[in-house]
Amino acid sequence: MKKPEPINSINKVETLTNTYKYINNNTTIYEVQENEVLTIIDLIDTDYEFIRELKVNDNATLNYIKIGKSKNSSSIKYINNIGKNATLNIAFFESENSKNTVETKLTNSNSSLNIDALIDLKDDAKVEYNVLTNHQNKSFSDIKFRNLLGDKSSAKLNMFSIVEETASFSKAFQNSQTILLSDDSFISVTPHLEILIDELEASHGATCGDLDKDSIYYLQSRGISEDDAKKIVLDAIRDEVVASVKNEQLSEYIKGLL
Repeated sequence: MKKPEPINSINKVETLTNTYKYINNNTTIYEVQENEVLTIIDLIDTDYEFIRELKVNDNATLNYIKIGKSKNSSSIKYINNIGKNATLNIAFFESENSKNTVETKLTNSNSSLNIDALIDLKDDAKVEYNVLTNHQNKSFSDIKFRNLLGDKSSAKLNMFSIVEETASFSKAFQNSQTILLSDDSFISVTPHLEILIDELEASHGATCGDLDKDSIYYLQSRGISEDDAKKIVLDAIRDEVVASVKNEQLSEYIKGLL
C-alpha cells in the first residue's frame, strides 16, 4: 500500500492515493494513519463474498468509493472503526446484483460517518443493504440513499441507528428517496432510530414516487422531447450523488466507471 498523501494535499484523479480492483475473497483492511487522508476506489465486478474493514485513526479521513458491477451477485460485509475527530466518507454506486452489510460503532468523540448511495438498477437486478450504526459517544452519522429502479429490478434497505445514553449531543440522520421507473420495479425501505437520550439531533424518512412531472413538463415546454426530458431529470439525480465525493476530477472519473 502506498503511503497516503498529507491531509492538506489536493487529491487529483491521476494521483489518487490508491485505486483498487479486487478479484479474490480475502479479508482486506484499509487503515488511514493519524492526520492523513486516503481515497479508495473499490471496483466490485465478481460474485465472491468479501469483508472490508475500514479503519480511520484519530484526525484522519477516509474516502471510500464502491462501484458495484457484478453480473451475478457479490456479498460484502463492512466493519468500520472511526477514531477521535476522524471522518469516514462512503459512496456506494450499485448497478448490478449485490448484498451488503455495513456495521459502524462510533465509540470515539466527534467521529463522523457519511454514506451517500446511488442504487441505479434495470432488468431484474437486486440489491440489499443493511446499515447498522451505533453511537456510543458524541458523534455524527448521515445516511442517504437515492434509488432509481427500472424494469423488474428491486431493492431492500434496512437502516438501523441506535444512540446510546453515553452519546449526548450526537446527530443521526437517515434518508431514502426512490423513483420507480416501471410498474414491475419494487422497493422495501425500513428506516429505524432507537434513541436513549434527549440531547441530540435526529431524523429519518423515506419517499417513493415517479419522476417529477413538473420538471419534465418544464423541459418539454422548452422544446425537449419527453424521453430526453426524463433522461435529463434522471442524470441530475445521478450527478447529485456523484458530486458527494466533493472533487470535480474524481467525480468525472467515477462517471466514466458507472
